[in-house]
Amino acid sequence: MAAEYRRDHQLLKRWQADLIDILSADPELVLQHARSLRLVTDRGYKTVRAQLVSTEKVTVLLDLVSDNGPEAAHGLLKLLRSETFQESLPRLSFLKNLTVDRHLSTEETRKRNAEDAEEEQRPAKQQRTTDPQVTEKQLMTVAGALTAIWKEVGIRLLDIKREKLDEIEANERTQKMRVFNMLYHWRNTQRGQATAARLHRLLSDKDLGVAPESLESLLEES
Repeated sequence: MAAEYRRDHQLLKRWQADLIDILSADPELVLQHARSLRLVTDRGYKTVRAQLVSTEKVTVLLDLVSDNGPEAAHGLLKLLRSETFQESLPRLSFLKNLTVDRHLSTEETRKRNAEDAEEEQRPAKQQRTTDPQVTEKQLMTVAGALTAIWKEVGIRLLDIKREKLDEIEANERTQKMRVFNMLYHWRNTQRGQATAARLHRLLSDKDLGVAPESLESLLEES
């Protein structure tokens, strides 16, 4: 059972981009079912509902489920394989006979699962470490310094499409919240690479003229 849960946890991460694309057609359907099965907390549910764009709703939901561990990931994939979801979203049919990697042999898959299990059992100090992802508080703090140049930042430095920025602009009334949602979108798309240190480097671009003290929160430990 534990091995099955770990496998589904890997599958959720491996196929997240595909799932975001498919589930964005009806994010409320999967959110309500996930909540009823307690795959997300009430706080997590509210966080997902607060997102304005369908793809971001699904992205946040999948991140929360993945963060809750293998059992939650297994529960979600079991839900998506159910008759209800297979009929409502036929593109989910690929989940029925899915492996972690379609190109892996059975032996290679077994070895990968064994390696992942070994990694989970290592003491925390021996596990691989990465820089922490930039926090929402840090994004909100920085947002105030970018209100006059936010679209330039989005297009030139964060590689966000103009159409996405226009969508954010239409959905938010204040400049600060527009900047925050742009940065939040960047964090969701960059995932593990969306560190505070990296964002600080990007926003320190001399041509922007942002005061260094406005970015100091990105250098603080979250």
